[in-house]
Amino acid sequence: MSSESASRRPPLPALVAVLGAVLTALLTAFFSVIALAFSNGQYDGGTWLVIATPVLLAAWLLAGVLLLLTGRSWLALVVPAVVLFGLVVWGTIAAGLGADTDGFVVLMWLLPAGTAVLAGLPGVRRWVTARRGARLSTDRG
Repeated sequence: MSSESASRRPPLPALVAVLGAVLTALLTAFFSVIALAFSNGQYDGGTWLVIATPVLLAAWLLAGVLLLLTGRSWLALVVPAVVLFGLVVWGTIAAGLGADTDGFVVLMWLLPAGTAVLAGLPGVRRWVTARRGARLSTDRG
């Protein structure tokens, strides 16, 4: 492996994916607080899932950020971003949202989708592979 590909500094797409993941996690946590406020303490009928799922996804995204920044895994960021993207699209369609949001729903679609695409780019995957190889070679040596 070349020393450039095994550098400690993540490539630019990985850094932008990290920023997108952090923003996505913050927005997800914000919506969890809103869902909690509107639940009025009533958790029957699966309401607790509406609150717990975004919280767990936000935590999973932040764990993926740490794993990507340390060069351990790109997939740990891609998977929760794709799951969140799917849930946002499904929720938007199921609830009929989007008409009166002034483009905010598009932002909620673009952040997790862009995060997943950027974290899954070949350059990012090569960098993670090189970092793993460099870490393994120093552990053996």
